[in-house]
Amino acid sequence: MVKGEVLKKSSKIASREIEGEVILMPLYKSADDLSYIYTLNETAARFWELVDGKRSINEIKGILLEEFDVKEDKLDAQVKELLKDLKGIKAVG
Repeated sequence: MVKGEVLKKSSKIASREIEGEVILMPLYKSADDLSYIYTLNETAARFWELVDGKRSINEIKGILLEEFDVKEDKLDAQVKELLKDLKGIKAVG
């Protein structure tokens, strides 16, 4: 994870909020294969919302630290795992 890295959402990912939950669906997978829909928890959903092609990972982390009751080392681990997942499905670049 490069903390100064600026992320941009992929145009190949659709995101929707449904009944308070944010879901991501890669558009390059078959629509018949529902196993490729990803649900984000509250922190991950806020991270996704903040990815705008302008903010760095560090800036996003700073916002999350202000908004959520979480220790920085725990957030670092969560962001690292989330980025691995998001990059794995080509949701960010």
